Amino acid sequence: MAHTATAAPGTLQLDHVLCMVDPEDDWEQRLEAGRWTLDAGTSHPGQGTRNRRLVWAQQYLELVWIEDRADARTNPLRLDRRADWARTGASPFGFGLRGQPRPEQRAAFWLYTDLGFRIWVHRDNEHRPDRPLVFVLDLPPRSVTGHAESLLRIDQHGPAPADVPAYAGPRVLHRPGPHRLELFVDAGHPVDVAGHLAIRIA
Repeated sequence: MAHTATAAPGTLQLDHVLCMVDPEDDWEQRLEAGRWTLDAGTSHPGQGTRNRRLVWAQQYLELVWIEDRADARTNPLRLDRRADWARTGASPFGFGLRGQPRPEQRAAFWLYTDLGFRIWVHRDNEHRPDRPLVFVLDLPPRSVTGHAESLLRIDQHGPAPADVPAYAGPRVLHRPGPHRLELFVDAGHPVDVAGHLAIRIA
């Protein structure tokens, strides 16, 4: 059954930050050494991906990798291209909002329903893959979790900024340069999670 948001159209909040990773790399060990805890994650049938999540007070970091390359190649999101970012030039990052785009914003998005609920996917995914993937989960606002750490700011390094509509939550600042993401939180331990991803303490 499809879910619909209870927030008014245009009332968006930052839900999570997505980063494509290589499942063979040591990001899990690096996070454990920094005393960060990942959940068990889940597979995304038909999408060809699997994830694990690091949850903060109001947002979370989603680490995603390709589990079934054939499914990923035939899925409209084509996350295989973002997973192969070093070769394709596509951004390995994404910003997931929660709520509904305003009616006048919806021409910039298309509707994806393969996960069982409505997700508005920015057309940059096809037209400007060098930009981070931007999508809106058509779901009610997220409740605050019991986690102590809060995400304060996001520095998105890359050739172009993400085309993110106005939202409530930590700011995304664009820094020209190679693809890299720095997430600034208010507590915990800094970790270089991967060559293109770091957690910093503000």
